[in-house]
Amino acid sequence: MANRDQYHDGYVDISSGRGPQRRRPKKKNRAKKVIISIFSVLLILVGAGVWVFYYMFGGLHINDEIGKKTDEELGITSSADRVFSDEVVNIALYGVDSRDEDSFTGHSDCTMVLSVNTNTGDIKLISILRDTQVEVADGYGTAKLTTAYYWGGPETALRTLNSNFGLNVRDYVTVNFANLAGMIDALGGVEIDVTADEIQEINRNLIEIKKTDHDITDGITGMRLLDGTQAVAYARIRSIDSDNARAGRQQEVLEAMLAAVGKKSAIDYPSLVSQMSQYVETSLSYQEMISLATVLLGKDIHLSTYTIPSDEENAIGGSNGTAWVWQYDLEAASDHIHRIIYEDGE
Repeated sequence: MANRDQYHDGYVDISSGRGPQRRRPKKKNRAKKVIISIFSVLLILVGAGVWVFYYMFGGLHINDEIGKKTDEELGITSSADRVFSDEVVNIALYGVDSRDEDSFTGHSDCTMVLSVNTNTGDIKLISILRDTQVEVADGYGTAKLTTAYYWGGPETALRTLNSNFGLNVRDYVTVNFANLAGMIDALGGVEIDVTADEIQEINRNLIEIKKTDHDITDGITGMRLLDGTQAVAYARIRSIDSDNARAGRQQEVLEAMLAAVGKKSAIDYPSLVSQMSQYVETSLSYQEMISLATVLLGKDIHLSTYTIPSDEENAIGGSNGTAWVWQYDLEAASDHIHRIIYEDGE
């Protein structure tokens, strides 16, 4: 991190207008008053900054237990850690299926790795399909990736992600789908290109989540402004095509949210962050979030999206005897993810 020491050339007029003062004690007293005044101003500024910060992030749910875990406890091996450089930060993003707005539990319907290169500003968003067959950490055995979060929460989910894909993910951000709608509404909705079949499935999913007043009744296809509930219903579509397409829709919603943020004025950011932070749980500390944002400030950000498995993994979908899963070579997938992060490898 850059040295944050700041140096200021300060000039203060302490003259009385009656010529130079001859009594040294008074000069010392005036200098003392100047110093006290400067510190008073700094305290006011710091106090205002703290108020603004807690106004923006006060509702954020922070899980500080993850930060106390060792790499071994998070399933990170020394060989995996050597693959990644210090300039790359990998964070797990989870979307859980809880219908309780105050809960961050449930199956992880969405599992993504957000890889941020703090040197170049490149951001890679890698979706790993929920039905991928993995060895779930903590003795849960062979099952779908989505079950790791349901059975053991974020800690088990992180261990499972790291141990199966050779990653060094130490932090996570979780939103449940009930909360995602609120986040999108705070943005004023998102623009999504929808087909007739997707509109039908959106309405079907809206019935399931008991929000029928949000139905898309006009049937107009193409680029549409969806409210939060409609966008969540869109992200859940899977019956008309595949799990890969569902992951693609989830990525579309996230990209549309980022685009919506980009259209906002900087003056709207404090209120926007304040509204959205209450819907998020994370293991990132306030300092880590500030540091990451500071590093990226002024960078030309580039976002690329990927899905695992891709054609490269030659995945086979079918029943493993207990559930429908995607089976593929996880070591090959791990190598693919490493190439995506460092070499833009498809």
